[in-house]
Amino acid sequence: MSSPRVLRAALFAVVAVGSLSVWLRSSEPMSEWPKVLTFSATLCGLAFALPTYARLIGGRTVFRVSLVPAAGAALGSVSNILEDGLQLEWAFWLFILSLAITDIGLFAFTSVVAFIGRGRRRLLAAVPAATLAGVLLFPVGGFVLMIAAWVAAAVLALGRPARSEADASP
Repeated sequence: MSSPRVLRAALFAVVAVGSLSVWLRSSEPMSEWPKVLTFSATLCGLAFALPTYARLIGGRTVFRVSLVPAAGAALGSVSNILEDGLQLEWAFWLFILSLAITDIGLFAFTSVVAFIGRGRRRLLAAVPAATLAGVLLFPVGGFVLMIAAWVAAAVLALGRPARSEADASP
């Protein structure tokens, strides 16, 4: 069975690869099914990766705050399939709502990590901060920031036990 560290790193790497794939497909129209599914899968992966990263770096408060942008990303994944894949125009507003939830949640997540952390631990806020910048700068290549952030998170996951694992060890 795989180590939890490897599984976390694999999840973070999947988000980075998904971001790369979306970035490489940027010239395709958003209504093309491969792009719709790639973008939605990346958002879905982000919905799982954010709370996993929060568990890796912080305590209960950090984890709870991470659930807000995770919920926004999950809603964005579903609404993107409805809007761009199935051409349901009303889902555009659902996607806008999901972006607002994700952006506000990522800002809160970044702030909590930065304010609760001490010393170098504040640097751990770089992953949600770069993810926020990547989402905001999506039309001009912001996914490059997300790729870098989630590759860094994968490397961090390989070298560091989750807070609950570290607390349980003697």
